[in-house]
Amino acid sequence: MKKLPILLIITTIILIYLSFLTIRPLLTAILSSFILAFIFYPAYKRLNSKINNKNLSSLIIVLVILILIIVPAILITNVLAKESVVLYHKIREKDFPSLLSKYFESNFQQYIGTIINNSVLYIIKLTSNFILSIPNIALSFFVTMFLTYYLLKESQNFINAAKRYLPFKESVKEEILERFSRITKAIVFGTILTAMIQGVLGGAMFVIFDIHSPVLWGFVMAIGSIIPLLGTATVWLPAAIIKFFQQDYVSSTGILLFGALIVGTVDNFIKPKLVGKRAKVHPAIILIGIIGGIKLLGFIGLIMGPLILATSIELLKIETAKDNKDKI
Repeated sequence: MKKLPILLIITTIILIYLSFLTIRPLLTAILSSFILAFIFYPAYKRLNSKINNKNLSSLIIVLVILILIIVPAILITNVLAKESVVLYHKIREKDFPSLLSKYFESNFQQYIGTIINNSVLYIIKLTSNFILSIPNIALSFFVTMFLTYYLLKESQNFINAAKRYLPFKESVKEEILERFSRITKAIVFGTILTAMIQGVLGGAMFVIFDIHSPVLWGFVMAIGSIIPLLGTATVWLPAAIIKFFQQDYVSSTGILLFGALIVGTVDNFIKPKLVGKRAKVHPAIILIGIIGGIKLLGFIGLIMGPLILATSIELLKIETAKDNKDKI
């Protein structure tokens, strides 16, 4: 009689482990579908209230997502590929040692030239790897869209299940879901959308001041703006310095002013409008979450890492507050 529960526990553990191994290759796609379903749920809800058809509403929203993602992705990928090649040849043509010889000693010239070349080659390598991984991305994207359709269609069932299985009182369950919603909005809208805006502004700045490969550098600035302590200045500040060494003082000053006053500070105005002050996530949580999230989950870790950490901290706060209330 005692062997049966032990056998059942072992079998359950093995099945859970095998299930994890099965979904692990598609973990990024699964998490991405949850994020997309969360973002587009309000639109789905409004649409379904008008046409009163879950299947059709979910299908229309998924088609909208496809248009919003695929068209810009194809255009941006095409431009990134072309600009990476052009940038590589431009860097090879530049004689950085002779350009820097007017200002620095020979050893320092070679050192700076090597850093610039290696940095550009690294960015080009990342872009090339992204382009080569497009078939895998396409498969993951198909899974993401497929799951997003069903997550939207069965959204209310998922919400009810979350409420049912959370081991808290009803009032606490509502608070947990409300805080999770705020944190997700803070990270998705406050971080990702702000990064996209900063990337676009940064790319536009490079177009204005005639910097080669503006889309590529705008993309790099968008990624940099997500990571605390890194920011967009890691791209536009070196560009301003290079323009200074090229004796283009107008462009150098313009990049410094535009970068510092607009690109570098626009997030301070946009984030409060998008998510409000109550949903603010500490920069340390974002930094640790991004680094750990990328290592664990890849690109989607940019969002999921900080989201997991921030949600865990909020749950601890709720549990601590509950314990204190019980003691009183």
